[in-house]
Amino acid sequence: MQMLREEVVETMSTIEKVFPLATFDVMTQLVVHIVGELDLCGPVQTRWMYPIERYMKALKGYVRIMARLEGSMANGYSIEEALGFCTKYTQNVKSTRRVWDDEEPTMNDEVLKGNGRPHKLSANLKNWAHTFVFHNASTIKPWRK
Repeated sequence: MQMLREEVVETMSTIEKVFPLATFDVMTQLVVHIVGELDLCGPVQTRWMYPIERYMKALKGYVRIMARLEGSMANGYSIEEALGFCTKYTQNVKSTRRVWDDEEPTMNDEVLKGNGRPHKLSANLKNWAHTFVFHNASTIKPWRK
């Protein structure tokens, strides 16, 4: 480790001679200190918090009720586990959905965007939906002219 520490200092000094000082910030000095940290603490895998922080971010995303944080996280986790199980279970199941004759093939590709929460439709989209139902619903065919 002592040899590595000396090589890092020598390499950083050589780099500082070649590049202007304005290109360096605190992060370049971090390289020098990482070697000492390796000597004191050992490999980074034993103390790396990145995976735990990423998982905590995922758990925080499940929170819907701020008064009951832990319950929301547990509920979201259980829902994700159940959906994962269902997805894995139904992976090899073939669909039994029938495509109707009067249905356009492009209608199957349409996906409503959003996060599952109810929202108001814009006036233009609402008007389009009413017109579409009026022209294509067979139940109101007798009243259409």
